[in-house]
Order: sequence, then C-alpha cells, then structure tokens
Amino acid sequence: MSLKQGSTVDRGYATVTEDDGINYRDIAETMSELGFSMNHSSARNHVVRVMRKFVSAFVKQYDLNLNEKRVDEIAKSPDFQQGISEILHIIETHRRDNVMLKE
Repeated sequence: MSLKQGSTVDRGYATVTEDDGINYRDIAETMSELGFSMNHSSARNHVVRVMRKFVSAFVKQYDLNLNEKRVDEIAKSPDFQQGISEILHIIETHRRDNVMLKE
C-alpha cells in the first residue's frame, strides 16, 4: 500500500506531515507529560485499537463483510486516521460553538 503524497515513514510507522500531524513519539511524550507514562509503541497500539473500533462501527452500520485483516489494514491507514481526525475536529468545533451560544 503506498503512502499519501506528503507522507513519510517515521521509524516504520506512517506519519502524515503535510497537515502538522504528530507522530507516535510526540503523542507518547505529551501523554507522559500529562502523567500517563507511555512510549511510542504504546501510543501506536492505543491509536490503532481506537481506529479498529471506528472501522468496526462502520462495518456494522453499513452491513459490510470485512475480515479482521482488512479491518486492521483500514485502521492503520494514514488516510483513514486523517479522516477520523477531521470528523472529530468538526464534532468538537460544533460542540464548542454550541456551548458558547448557551453562555
């Protein structure tokens, strides 16, 4: 599977750099600073675990027939992860806007 243009491979893991994305080491450092001791491998495992949950939800919602290998491939895809990131950003922006309107 080829990487999206503008992507690089950081220590064997795909990291999208064109949109100021952060890599697993940065995530681990931030989490450790917040008091949750974590290394880059653990950060990747947590991200992929959550992404699998998103993929599984889509599979169920749209009644798709995907095997576990394909679910893992999609969950690890930088494009899929970027798409989920964008969706979550939109949801959070709307939530914040609604909270501000109520104040």
